[in-house]
Amino acid sequence: MKSAAIRRAREADRQRLGALWLGLLAEQATLDPRFGAADDALERWQNDFPYWLHDDGRRLFVAELAGDLAGFVSAHRWAPPPVYAEADEVYIDELYVAPAARGKGLGRRLVEAVRAWAETLGAERLRVGVLAANAAGRAFWERQQARPFAVTFTIELQDRAAPAQERKRGRLGF
Repeated sequence: MKSAAIRRAREADRQRLGALWLGLLAEQATLDPRFGAADDALERWQNDFPYWLHDDGRRLFVAELAGDLAGFVSAHRWAPPPVYAEADEVYIDELYVAPAARGKGLGRRLVEAVRAWAETLGAERLRVGVLAANAAGRAFWERQQARPFAVTFTIELQDRAAPAQERKRGRLGF
């Protein structure tokens, strides 16, 4: 295998990174349909992309293999609410390696890039979430020495089979 390069994302990566991100969304939706992508998901991602590139409190790293992007990780500086003991942390938002590039250590190396950035910030820990249905993802994080901290439960309140116009509408966020 040719050596992969792990580096910060740049503007020229926009198209390929968008495609990888859609791949992540598709895989998540396969594992749990509640994670289905919004109709305008790529447009929203394109809107946020410049902030991830230039915000000092965020990092977007990519894995480049044989001249193509094969994976990415996004992370941001985070701290718990002020009622808890002060702690500087880095939250890993998303980690994705394209299926054809898996098993080559790219995910581990992307996490190492975030870890190195977190250490420059003086962060005490990394925090990450993974879908309960993602057994491979949970096993990956355990190999990175991640240990469960909290469990999030969901109580479904609406019949998702009902037509969208019958459900209460209103989008939060962007």
